[in-house]
Amino acid sequence: MTTILTTGQVTALIAQARAAAAYTSVDATGELLPDWYIATNGEAVYAGTDIATRGIGLYGQTPANLVLVGLIKPAALDLITDPTLTLIVLNTPAAWTGAYSINSLTDYLDAPILQEQVQTALYDGAYQGLLNYEVIVGNEPARYISAFLQPAVRYGVDAVVDYLQGTASSDLSAAIEIAGRQGIYAMDFVATYGDELLLAPTAPSSDNTVVRTQIDQAVADTIDNPKIPTLEYANIIAIEADVVASVAAAELIAAVGNIDIAIPPSNNDDGTFRFSRGSRQG
Repeated sequence: MTTILTTGQVTALIAQARAAAAYTSVDATGELLPDWYIATNGEAVYAGTDIATRGIGLYGQTPANLVLVGLIKPAALDLITDPTLTLIVLNTPAAWTGAYSINSLTDYLDAPILQEQVQTALYDGAYQGLLNYEVIVGNEPARYISAFLQPAVRYGVDAVVDYLQGTASSDLSAAIEIAGRQGIYAMDFVATYGDELLLAPTAPSSDNTVVRTQIDQAVADTIDNPKIPTLEYANIIAIEADVVASVAAAELIAAVGNIDIAIPPSNNDDGTFRFSRGSRQG
């Protein structure tokens, strides 16, 4: 039986990604910190040099993420030979394709609904990538899948594969493990509070799970590793607010329509990412 993440589960993953990418934007007096400005929707957005490590926009997306969805030209990645060049490239109009009327970093930061559409598309693309690399087979419980899906969206499927093979750097491995636990937490959140939030029911469980010792051990290590900070359940109210906000945005997305994704040349799937919310199939 194939595990299809529900709307509620995908929404929780998106909300968790947003919470993980959040930074303080004001000082003790309430004044905006340097490199922050107020977007047209009233939210504070960051556009400073630390964007190379913080990520882009509400969900901490990477330039490579934006190449996948056709917003940034692939050649722009070749110009980012050092993290310090990230902001310079992003602020270069020629780096942007002009798709969806996005012609600059400012345009993208001012488009929160599009940012969520992109984030949703990245989940479906990463899901397919994990299937292609056989990190998952698609019939595992949602909690298991999310332990790999969340870091695959943030750091890339290749990074997750490197982590499983033991070739990722210690810093990247730690970041992947934290993101993996955040994915697990998102599933636990939906399981606990889904009825209160009127989210979709729990995804069907597997009746034919393939046992792969290396990956199973990685999940166990991720869950039990004492070096990984425990997620703060005290933040439930804030995360619930994010979930509710994401659901509202999803309704707008349904009216606007989804976006197409350019497939990387190395991907050996059928050439199309399908990203209807709650399913990897269109």
